[in-house]
Amino acid sequence: MTDSEREEFTYDLANHFLTNVSKPGIFAMAIDRICEILLKKSDEELIAIAPSCLVNVPQKKKDKRNKTKPTGF
Repeated sequence: MTDSEREEFTYDLANHFLTNVSKPGIFAMAIDRICEILLKKSDEELIAIAPSCLVNVPQKKKDKRNKTKPTGF
């Protein structure tokens, strides 16, 4: 099998398997694959491609949060 034939066969096979998977299943597979790709990147690259709405809260600030339970009205 040549490289192009193998690539086409692999695509057809993946397409066949995904036709029987639910949409949430496909979404879960996509998330898993993207996580695999992102885990190979350095911290600097991840920070550079992250949107501004994603903020990494340092552990020091997490420790200072009020952990008491609310009381009454």
